[in-house]
Amino acid sequence: MSIRLAAIALAIAGLNLAQPALALEVPIELEGTVEEIAPTADTMVVMGIPVTVPRSTPIVTPTGDINALATELGTAVGRPNVKPLVLMRRFRVDGVDVLPAQLPGRSQIGFLGATATIVGSAVLDDATGALVSITATSVFAEPAENVILGGITSVSCSTPDCSGPSDVLTNLGRPLQRLDDPRIPALPVADDFGFAIDLSLLSGPLPSAVEGYYGEDQVMHYHTLSIDAGTSGISLLNQGAEVSILRAQCDEGDGELDFEIRGATHDPSSGLVEFTDSATGAFLGDVDVETVIDEVSGQPTRFGTFRFRDTVDDPTDQGCPANVTATFVDGGNVSAESPVN
Repeated sequence: MSIRLAAIALAIAGLNLAQPALALEVPIELEGTVEEIAPTADTMVVMGIPVTVPRSTPIVTPTGDINALATELGTAVGRPNVKPLVLMRRFRVDGVDVLPAQLPGRSQIGFLGATATIVGSAVLDDATGALVSITATSVFAEPAENVILGGITSVSCSTPDCSGPSDVLTNLGRPLQRLDDPRIPALPVADDFGFAIDLSLLSGPLPSAVEGYYGEDQVMHYHTLSIDAGTSGISLLNQGAEVSILRAQCDEGDGELDFEIRGATHDPSSGLVEFTDSATGAFLGDVDVETVIDEVSGQPTRFGTFRFRDTVDDPTDQGCPANVTATFVDGGNVSAESPVN
């Protein structure tokens, strides 16, 4: 080897030695127990695995947006820059809890001991395979995922949401209690058509489905409760015209958007429903509502259902909208908005 080639080889070798070890970035998804939440370090520990959760990372629960709540509560108490991760553990100002230290029916602080699903990326040392870091791009958390598909076995409610001190509501004999913590708030109790109902107007037994978590107090703390209240409509919280969206789905590709939107109306049970992109107001299409016929009496009811399926051009390649709005033209233009899956 010539002196020049030898010098070049030595220089390259020296350069290689001076370079840091290469890193391999891989996508990750974790679903497991939350063992630690350290807001000052922007870190959660799930199943013993430390995960960096930047301030901007979306954190949601089945019914709550923690980032939006942090902005709202932080501004209200003079802490506009509070990290969303703080709300997942314990949010205090001057030694006073802004939110309850424990979620209803739990003894652990905040979401400690809860289940988290984390999507993000991990950096691995390319030479040793050692884990360098994990960064979350989204976090979903809930104390537990408990579901009861069954029936309301007892109901004695003095208020529409059954929150009176002596009110009783059970599903298969298990006490139900609506969640009022803003981090995982209960949705309005709805019938099978997606309309809010007044629990004080119900009498059991009735088929039902409930989602939430079973607490240490042996109570099912629910965020979602659906009850088959029949087709008479007497338990409707709003006796006027309404429209609901039960499902909104969109698939994109080749400059087109394929939509499927299902829902219902009442008072009237027929008419026209129009759909728009909630953000831009862009018209997506319309569909006629079909009146629901009672299975027992064979008579028309106050309810109607619809299923919108259509392909919409997407020439600017904007993709599926985040939310869609349904407007019931024959119901006085009442509307409902829903996220799109």
